[in-house]
Amino acid sequence: MSLRLIGYWKNEQHPNLPDPASLVDATWDEDERDVVSAYFVRGTVARAFMGLSPCRICGVNNGSVEYTDGVYLWPEGFVHYIDEHGVRPPSPVVAHALERLASIEADEPDLTWWVDETRPSS
Repeated sequence: MSLRLIGYWKNEQHPNLPDPASLVDATWDEDERDVVSAYFVRGTVARAFMGLSPCRICGVNNGSVEYTDGVYLWPEGFVHYIDEHGVRPPSPVVAHALERLASIEADEPDLTWWVDETRPSS
């Protein structure tokens, strides 16, 4: 399965990408927004680039790293759009973040394997 690219916006090279201003949702529940933001701030670094990407709404520099969770691939600045501008990702992206976090929180960590694997052999 290919990674799904999210959080990239309309520009001269890619005029068909979405305009982030069209995804601003002032009615988005603040608690849900904070949880979604927290999920996307914690990705695994996939790659880094030279140069910074500017925010398409306010112009601030948004970083030069891409993150992944194994399903989605997004730019470092994706969280800026969520936090600072209330850009709400499409419903499947929000649902994915909420489901993954709920799954992690519901899981009971297993410490026994660590104890067994680190026990000196006799």
